[in-house]
Amino acid sequence: MRFTEREMTVAVDAVARKSYGATRMPWRRGATDEAWESLPTIEKYNRRSVIGEMVLPALQALPERPTVGATPQFSDEEYAAAAEVSARSLLDQRKPGSWEAMSDRRRRALVKTTSAVTRAAVESMPLRQDPDDLTVPDHL
Repeated sequence: MRFTEREMTVAVDAVARKSYGATRMPWRRGATDEAWESLPTIEKYNRRSVIGEMVLPALQALPERPTVGATPQFSDEEYAAAAEVSARSLLDQRKPGSWEAMSDRRRRALVKTTSAVTRAAVESMPLRQDPDDLTVPDHL
């Protein structure tokens, strides 16, 4: 599916924040937003880069859904298919034949994880705007 740069940026940032919050020590989980803001810029970049490497190909593999005023809705099967395509291409890009060398159990776990991360990314995207309805603010 074609997403705007803004939608993909918001999605990757939201998933990076969630993954950072999930990996923090249990006794420090209360102030995740403040801790994220206090991270050095390079650490934020590294986390966004890793998440983007996994999420962006899966977002592109999703089927086209022209929705305006809402986030697109996809079925579990569509998320799984997009996750499998992106995970397979990422692994084979790094080392050819690594997808086939992986056990079925590990493949299913990887697809399930990528699917869940992709779903979280789509759900965190802002509402879609109509590209044909260009609205210029009054202050411009």
